[in-house]
Amino acid sequence: MTTVTDNAKKKQIDELREAARPCFQCGICASSCPVFRVAPDVNPRLAVDSIVSTGQVAEQGNEWLCAYCLMCDQRCPMGISLADILIKLKNISSAEGKAPSSVVQAVESLFTTGIIALGSTGVDRKRSQLGLPELPKPNPEHIEKLFRATGAMEILEKNLAKEGSAQ
Repeated sequence: MTTVTDNAKKKQIDELREAARPCFQCGICASSCPVFRVAPDVNPRLAVDSIVSTGQVAEQGNEWLCAYCLMCDQRCPMGISLADILIKLKNISSAEGKAPSSVVQAVESLFTTGIIALGSTGVDRKRSQLGLPELPKPNPEHIEKLFRATGAMEILEKNLAKEGSAQ
């Protein structure tokens, strides 16, 4: 039986496939990619190829390694916004509970504390020396409200459940 979420995912994949269709696999995106330079198995071109040729999201999860520097977008001779395609692939992965553990932990920290990383005492000291006010403390209640309103809570819970079952 096809569910609403299956239809929504198919529609998303079809849109990505259509956006990527002009790609003729020239490789400029890969040669421009700073991540590809240090990790050649992370090839942005392969994400496009997988969508165009199979209509499927590649299982490697390499979209999570995109630095979002936009070099691929700026240099693509066909004007494909590969960075946006990779973000949409991340959204699909997240919705399926396939976000990497490090991302899930960062989002969980944001949800529970309002921050992803603790501030540095050096930064606090420098702000004080410059006469800048202390950074405001986040309000976790506002963050929870935002998570619930946007559907991020459901996605976080799904990823936490998958992470818990993998352990």
